[in-house]
Amino acid sequence: MSKLGDAKLLGGIGSILLLIPGINIVGYILILIGCKYISDELGDKSIFDDMLYAVIAGIVGVAAAAFIIFTGALFSSLTFATSAIGGIIAGLLVAWLALIFSSIFIRRAYDKIATRLNVGTFRTAGMLYFIGAILIIALGLGFLVLLIAAIVQIVAFFSIPDTAPGMQPQPMNVPVSQPGMKYCSSCGTQLATSTIFCPKCGAKQST
Repeated sequence: MSKLGDAKLLGGIGSILLLIPGINIVGYILILIGCKYISDELGDKSIFDDMLYAVIAGIVGVAAAAFIIFTGALFSSLTFATSAIGGIIAGLLVAWLALIFSSIFIRRAYDKIATRLNVGTFRTAGMLYFIGAILIIALGLGFLVLLIAAIVQIVAFFSIPDTAPGMQPQPMNVPVSQPGMKYCSSCGTQLATSTIFCPKCGAKQST
């Protein structure tokens, strides 16, 4: 299986796992690996870098938000103050900004994939992730758009061609003739273009 075939399988399965709570972290990992295969096949390191930045931004954002919320709650319990609410708001704001930042890199990576592989569904998925991240502050609407983005992402990965446009698979074990030379049609021995009978197997050569 080619690297694009591996990317189709891993990215598609990973995108499905994103929709399953509890194991969606496995989905993120598979998608990241799938993008690495695409990046290698297309010779464009920035595709994988953008997805890696998106994942890092998401992880850091969630960790920072959790820390802020926990710290605010702890401070409130020690001082009997009302800072817990402020900590929760601040934590959610950090998580929201991290999600937007992450979606920017996802959109950049998917735009490149869409252009190079001629799979426009990736561009749609990237745009929906970006819009959903911005609208997440509207609660239900943002989550709905992100859900649609995840579904479109599944379709996008399973739409990846086995060979990138403009990159035709090379035939295996077929010798390449040098200028002024040809190969025997029977045994493959290299011959001069003027040779009529192969000196090795005796087969008559076409002229």
